[in-house]
Amino acid sequence: MAIDRRTFLTGSSALAAWSVSPAIARVDPSSLYAAARRGPDGQYSAAIFSPDGQDINAVTLPARGHDLALCPASGRCVVFARRPGNFAIAFRADKSEPPLSFEAPADRHFYGHGVFSRDGRLLYTTENDFEAGQGVVGIYDATNAFRRIGEFASYGVGPHDMALLREGRVLVVANGGLREHPDFGGGRRVLNLEAIETSLAYIDVATGDLLERHAIPAGGALSLRHLEIGQHDTVVLGAQIVSGAPGAEMRTQSLIYRHRRQAPLVATELPGEAEAALSGYVSSVSVDCDGSIAAATSSKAGAVVIMDIATGRLLAIKKLEDVSGIAGATHSGDFLVTSGTGIIATVAASDGPAFHSAAPHWSWDNHAVRVYR
Repeated sequence: MAIDRRTFLTGSSALAAWSVSPAIARVDPSSLYAAARRGPDGQYSAAIFSPDGQDINAVTLPARGHDLALCPASGRCVVFARRPGNFAIAFRADKSEPPLSFEAPADRHFYGHGVFSRDGRLLYTTENDFEAGQGVVGIYDATNAFRRIGEFASYGVGPHDMALLREGRVLVVANGGLREHPDFGGGRRVLNLEAIETSLAYIDVATGDLLERHAIPAGGALSLRHLEIGQHDTVVLGAQIVSGAPGAEMRTQSLIYRHRRQAPLVATELPGEAEAALSGYVSSVSVDCDGSIAAATSSKAGAVVIMDIATGRLLAIKKLEDVSGIAGATHSGDFLVTSGTGIIATVAASDGPAFHSAAPHWSWDNHAVRVYR
């Protein structure tokens, strides 16, 4: 999901009129990030910012945001509403065009995540067909004001995060297994606590056909939520224990999974100290710039767990209150993290404490993404 600097400047005709703003000129363009947030006045926004917390561009949101998708061809960012919201807003670091808003259909809502096709022409989003109680992947034309042009099944309930494998032809979706409806509990009440079936689905984006599906049996208390792609198309997944589901209080299984196609879906066994640091809740997952090291955050425990993707070996546990957003930084094994307390910090797989690079007055939301490499 990172964007090559040369591609960002020359790879799209939409950027022919590129004009570097003073804010961009003062920072290293290889280290910009984007995240949703809330200000001290309660107003929600999303920003592209430097590691020291300097805004490059920011857009006001009508309600709470969640994750952002980055276009690999144009550098455009799209921020999504937190479920069960239906708004999305596209904007650019260089402010070369005004923000563009679009919505999910009235009988759908976003789950807060999306991904662009490699050529930047299409945007895929996880959505809830809430009357049918099924997940879908919405398809939007990024070349035509994000007009919705179709959808295909997510092959599960409650699709949350998703990503494209490296060649861009296969979409992998984490179906959280939670059935929700906007008319109940503000759209966040789980209506199938005793029949949760979370799964990982691989889908052909050209046809919408299911290629593989790996499910955790119904009746469990686990929900696969967030994922990222490491080396060799290894999918790293973070799960959450669903409060109120049968067996939730007794569940001890790992919350981190690693998966490659044609293999079983198996939990990664981490030391007890790492499981305790996640406290039954993975807020976000990221991989480093080399794709060899993964990190998972837990806002509940205020911890970052860093591991080697190939072996599953625990490398480090870092503590930071209300940490949630995380993105790979400019060096191997390094990650930028954001917290609900306003902190922006850098953590590393090596020994040593987190380096607090900024403490602005923003309350950062669940996710952070790296805009350039």
